[in-house]
Amino acid sequence: MATKKYVAKYRLLKETYERITGKGISDITWYRIVASLKQYFSLSIESANAQSIVETYAQLKRKCPAFSFRTSNFSSRWQAFKHFYDAREVQYTGQQFLVALADYLKINLDAVPRSTRYYWFNQASLSYNALHFYQSKDLALVAFVATQWAINKRSQPMKSATIEVLTLVK
Repeated sequence: MATKKYVAKYRLLKETYERITGKGISDITWYRIVASLKQYFSLSIESANAQSIVETYAQLKRKCPAFSFRTSNFSSRWQAFKHFYDAREVQYTGQQFLVALADYLKINLDAVPRSTRYYWFNQASLSYNALHFYQSKDLALVAFVATQWAINKRSQPMKSATIEVLTLVK
């Protein structure tokens, strides 16, 4: 049975999340979010850092609505996010980041359409500029979004020309 102190803190954290995201959520949705925060952020409701964890997640969610524990391939996307988020003191230009991201995701940067690069930044509430400097922790959301693109590209079957197709071309 939960104590009154626990229930009060639980509700306060929910209110904090709703205030930051600007959206009300149901109790069952909050329950699921808390379960995921416990798994990925080691949240403990009564801990001193619980407020900070919820605020951080809510800010990420506000900036990038696609940042959800329920998305497909979340673990892979989370690893990419953490890779860049944990390097907080590192600064990249937009172009340097794309090169580092392509290296991390093992993708050919030339195969990424220009509009897709802008889309990744836009989904993370950033404007892309090749020469602008960004903090690595701010680019972590871009990595989160880009990882889904890379996963989708890897899962597409490679197109190959068959003998019949080659004879039609001649």
